[in-house]
Amino acid sequence: MNKKVVIGCVSVLGLSAIYLAGVYYSGQEANKFLQQSIEQAQVQASGQGFIQLDATTGFYSSQYQLVYTPTELPEGAEEWMDGRNISFNLNVKHGFLGAVSDITLAESGLLTKLKSFQANADREPLTLEVQQRFNPLSKQLAMNGTFETDQFVVTSEEGSGTIGALQMNFEQLGRDFKLDLVMQNSGIEAKGNTLSIQGIKGTESGRLDHDDPLQAVMLESLDALFNIEQIVVNSDKVNVEAKGLRLDMQQRLKAERMVTSVGYAADSFRVSPAGKTAPTFTNPTLRLTFDLDYAATRELAIMIQGMQSDPDAMHQQMEGLIVVADSVTEKGMGADINELSIGWQGHKAQGRAELVLAPFRVSEIMMQPDQIRQYLTLHAEFAVPGVMLEAMPDYNPQQVNALVQMGFVQKNEDSYRVELNLEKGVMQLNGQVVPM
Repeated sequence: MNKKVVIGCVSVLGLSAIYLAGVYYSGQEANKFLQQSIEQAQVQASGQGFIQLDATTGFYSSQYQLVYTPTELPEGAEEWMDGRNISFNLNVKHGFLGAVSDITLAESGLLTKLKSFQANADREPLTLEVQQRFNPLSKQLAMNGTFETDQFVVTSEEGSGTIGALQMNFEQLGRDFKLDLVMQNSGIEAKGNTLSIQGIKGTESGRLDHDDPLQAVMLESLDALFNIEQIVVNSDKVNVEAKGLRLDMQQRLKAERMVTSVGYAADSFRVSPAGKTAPTFTNPTLRLTFDLDYAATRELAIMIQGMQSDPDAMHQQMEGLIVVADSVTEKGMGADINELSIGWQGHKAQGRAELVLAPFRVSEIMMQPDQIRQYLTLHAEFAVPGVMLEAMPDYNPQQVNALVQMGFVQKNEDSYRVELNLEKGVMQLNGQVVPM
């Protein structure tokens, strides 16, 4: 036989062997990951439901039947679903050092019911497709996927409701993750009352506290932003319109402290009684910051997670839980309102607050709750322009003047101001001691 042919055959056989080994490895890893995921999900669902997994594994592909049985259902839900079980089909295709999985609802009464409400009954009501990549050297898992639901429209004699289609894309590489979601318009109309929610979008990225995602307890870092274009409520009692709603969150580790910042904001907001007009407020904003010891908080989260997996152990481990909670509070805690503001026709009401909890022991406070005041230091202030206050529908100048006379409110030229301080158990409102 020609030497080149022999070498070529050996090379092809060698590459084939490597490829088949990679496929085999992918199948083993995909099955292991799935088993671990189910075990973790079972722990999380302990006391709330039971998960069963039946597998038919093969070399190039595997099929699974996953059944979730909740321990409790809302009244009438079991009859509506035509059973208690929620079944899924999971198909996994094994590739070279990778696998592709897709999950859909299995044939059941629930699937039949959902299809009757779908905007497009020819497609699956919900699907999850995940691509996994396995690194045999680093043992690091990488995956990306898409979760989608169809639009659902429910009608009855009392009215109708629409749940917009949802699409969520996600990626994960070791500890790092990212996801984006978009949801179509949703709403309810019943007996002349309507609710409309438009333009839901969100993005989130961060880093887990463990290399194995299934063993992660908390986040080391997080950046998240969620937007709602508009919410409108019209009823026979009140009308509400909010535009440009935003929720953002950032979390960072700073000198062994976990600092979390949360912000709520909107472009405009209006609430008016039916048949009446009301002012439209602009740029309402609330920004909060929380400061905790990271290591102690993580230890507490691990303990609480373990208790959730065994509800009967919660009472038995309560003493240990208090000890761990002490380790959190003994490191001190902080909570600030960095900004609280709202605008109206060029005017702006705004305030802030700073709260510091000096190191203390939860076990001691449980015995003497009133002692918590000794560990609190609070400074808060809020100011409102007079023209904004006068524009309120229920504005009563006599009541406002009475509050000023009693010292509960300060009047400074064309604005009203409130200042609250608490230190070493003594509270002062606008400089006057308030009995506690």
